[in-house]
Amino acid sequence: MKKLPYRNPVSVAAHRGNAKFFPENTMAGFRNAVTLRPDMIELDLHMTADGEIVMMHDHRVDRTTDGKGLIREKTLKEILALDAGSWKGEEFHGERVPLFEEFLDFMREYPEIMLNVELKDYPADSGAFAYASAEKAIALMDRYGVTEKSTVNTWSGELNEWISEKYGPDLRIHAYHPQELMGRNQKRFVYDYAYCVCLFSTWDGTKVVPKRMFDFAKSYGVEPWVYYPVDTPEVYDQSIENGAVLFTSNDPAWALDYLRGKGLHD
Repeated sequence: MKKLPYRNPVSVAAHRGNAKFFPENTMAGFRNAVTLRPDMIELDLHMTADGEIVMMHDHRVDRTTDGKGLIREKTLKEILALDAGSWKGEEFHGERVPLFEEFLDFMREYPEIMLNVELKDYPADSGAFAYASAEKAIALMDRYGVTEKSTVNTWSGELNEWISEKYGPDLRIHAYHPQELMGRNQKRFVYDYAYCVCLFSTWDGTKVVPKRMFDFAKSYGVEPWVYYPVDTPEVYDQSIENGAVLFTSNDPAWALDYLRGKGLHD
């Protein structure tokens, strides 16, 4: 499987844009994130009831908009009518949920920034709808020419296995360890198909897993990535010592500065 085009010894992915300071998965957050020059942007996708791919983390719109209900039960028109910014601050009032195509068109100006595309529609919740959503999202990645610099990320091991079978090694799959976090109906060992894994010791991901778990992933040729809800020198130092390749960060400016101070980033 071809490696991602890394430009630094240790990389940083801006989580949902610049999630600490901007409303997540919005163009405001992405526009700010690219100015920081991260290696990658992490983002989340859902499909609407009428088949459009939009950007939001949760399955429901309740937490990050002024609406209520499941994304997959709403039309694009209903989604675009929502305020996706005010929950983060009044200065973001009126920020709307973007289409994936809108984001991809914007990212044409930043070909050096990689993508971690998280697919949030799962077969366990929506059956065939989830597979259709994945197909549409991946087709858009291909159309905009970003597949070669991207991973596809999902918390559904069942969906991961389907993607691996359908698209083969040309599509890099970002998975999770321990494998049990990716739900039921899994039939394959995660390290047999994953390009990278995010290593979790607990569900909230606050602790650094032992070095042997980093080494185990590497023994299968799988890159160990990490994410911590709060970035601190302690978890970064231990993760780097253990062999972390990439940090997904809610505060990418801090992460980049910290790695620069260690000579691990440009």
